[in-house]
Amino acid sequence: MKYLLDTNVLRELGKTSPHKNVAAWLKSVDDADLAISALTVREIAKGVAKLRKTKPEAAAALDVAVSAIFDAFEGRILPINRPVAAAWGEALGESDKHVDDAGLAATARVHGLVVVTRNVKDFEGRRVTLLDPFKVARG
Repeated sequence: MKYLLDTNVLRELGKTSPHKNVAAWLKSVDDADLAISALTVREIAKGVAKLRKTKPEAAAALDVAVSAIFDAFEGRILPINRPVAAAWGEALGESDKHVDDAGLAATARVHGLVVVTRNVKDFEGRRVTLLDPFKVARG
């Protein structure tokens, strides 16, 4: 694995018309080099649960699509284990800003991965390598 996808990039996988640069970048990268965090699974599950309260049919359809994406990442969903939790806690000791992004950055640092995100500013000062696939069209 080489890359840790943020939620905003993972969402493009489920779109019928994903952003052209993201689609091109994803096509240029081997799927085996892509990972997601358990934090991303939690974030998306929360969104589906909230949607279920107001639009149950849409939530059910989204849940099926999301499950297929998560199934495709089986074995590449990185947990919040002790080293990640310790690195995350250290990062939050430096700055409480963007708590979940700090967790993603900690996961990337522990596993030696590049964070792939549209929200580059949210990761500034987190000591990780960043890639914005919305701006580049190759790996």
